[in-house]
Amino acid sequence: MIEVRYDPWLVAASVAVAVMAAFTCLRLTSGLSATSTDVRKARIAEAAIALGGGIWSMHFVAMMAVQLNVVIFYDPLRTLGSALIAVLVTGTALLLLHFGERTPGRIVVAGCLTGIGIVAMHYLGMSAITGNCLVAFGPWGVALASAIGIGASILAMEMAYRKRTRRATLTGSVLLGLAVSAMHYSAMAFTTFRLTDSPSVTAVPALSQGSLALIVALAAFVICGLFLLMAVPGEMSAADAGDVRPEAAVGRTAPARLAERVAARLPDQSAVLSKAFVRGRQTAVAQVTRIPYEKDNTIRFLPSSAILAVRAEGHYTRIQDAQGEFFCPWSISRIEAALDPETFLRTHRSYLVNRQHISGFRKSGDKGACFLGEGTGLEVPVSRGRLQQVEALLGLT
Repeated sequence: MIEVRYDPWLVAASVAVAVMAAFTCLRLTSGLSATSTDVRKARIAEAAIALGGGIWSMHFVAMMAVQLNVVIFYDPLRTLGSALIAVLVTGTALLLLHFGERTPGRIVVAGCLTGIGIVAMHYLGMSAITGNCLVAFGPWGVALASAIGIGASILAMEMAYRKRTRRATLTGSVLLGLAVSAMHYSAMAFTTFRLTDSPSVTAVPALSQGSLALIVALAAFVICGLFLLMAVPGEMSAADAGDVRPEAAVGRTAPARLAERVAARLPDQSAVLSKAFVRGRQTAVAQVTRIPYEKDNTIRFLPSSAILAVRAEGHYTRIQDAQGEFFCPWSISRIEAALDPETFLRTHRSYLVNRQHISGFRKSGDKGACFLGEGTGLEVPVSRGRLQQVEALLGLT
């Protein structure tokens, strides 16, 4: 049996590639419910390539980290097949999550598919090894690696899709990247390499393993970075920059064109605000009684009195009522300027809450949380800098 050693730097690089790929995928699929079907399909395809290609790149870099005393090569057809399997299976999981109602059961199934894709990619890629050695897999190793890959993928998907916040996306990315890495290295712990009786391969690769791994890792990061740049709108909003001024600039993206249609249908006072949204500057500060949102490719309006909370999501927002959460094309700064300041309170840079719907409050150290509605389970964070103000308005000080 051949002794197996690992290059620690390449091991770390492989984990970084997996986490980066997972983050790119989850970021690309954020906010897809507010887009058209064609745009959603294109973004899911990009996310599947980023995640599936990233999983394959992680595996390849991790195999380059393996230091053996013999030269090994990879069958090109099986190597390509392992990459395609990873892309297709993860793409299927993403389609399941973003078309149709996203239920807990669907999230579990999507996690199972992702885990199965990781396992299938790994073992098909390992079967592509040729050269002066034979590769053997222990049955317990296959079972353990499969359980880790599927279980960790379900946990990562649950964490990422339970609440589509930036924190959840980041946490889910780390968990999914670690799931891919844990599956690979647990499988390798039960994999053995043995010399063949009659060595037949004596050629030496033109590139060292370290150089090849570096090229693959850099290519994975560049591809993920390009996908992320393609998904970023042309201009940055004040909400993203942490600026809460109402004169945030907004580009003419699809939601901006939606606001133009909203402007044509709103009453006079709301039309003024919608047109101001399209121009990118606040031209009116009159409070409105209805906020536009989109559902099933239809523009609808939610009375401000029914809004429980508003959550910033990139350039736009999610508004929450007792029935659920909906996409709104306005930034949180725009909504804050439009709504009654005596009713709506900024508890966090990313959250507005309706004081009339606050049903509970919890303080934890120098931070807190407001509970909204009855039986909704909606909890909104209160930041350190706004804690005293919230406590005073609730009559707690």
